[in-house]
Amino acid sequence: MWKERIVQKDLIKPGPLSGIEVGRESEEMCLLAKLFNGFANSTRLSILLLLAQRGEMKVGELVDELGAPQPRVSDHLRCLAWCGYVQVRREGRNAYYAVADQRVMQILELGEELLQDNLEHVGACDDIEKDC
Repeated sequence: MWKERIVQKDLIKPGPLSGIEVGRESEEMCLLAKLFNGFANSTRLSILLLLAQRGEMKVGELVDELGAPQPRVSDHLRCLAWCGYVQVRREGRNAYYAVADQRVMQILELGEELLQDNLEHVGACDDIEKDC
């Protein structure tokens, strides 16, 4: 059941937060949605949270922690590296991954805070797709 939430009017800013053109079909809006979709997969999110909590990790360490197949973890790491969420450092045959940008960690922290404040509603929402 949908319950209307009360929003403090002083939190609402007139106009866009940045120069991104607001509109469902705008290229910038689609790219911003794509950026947030990078956080929307439970495996990618788990990788990012582990790296944020523990710092640099090898692929094998991530595989062991996640209990996911190595090819899946590697595919997600390639995606995350290509899109700038993580960085890779190679040393011999080993690849070490770390969060690439402090802003990624800030997004993760804000997401956790927002979830804690809205846990019951997020859990009950049928309109947002579940990944796990």
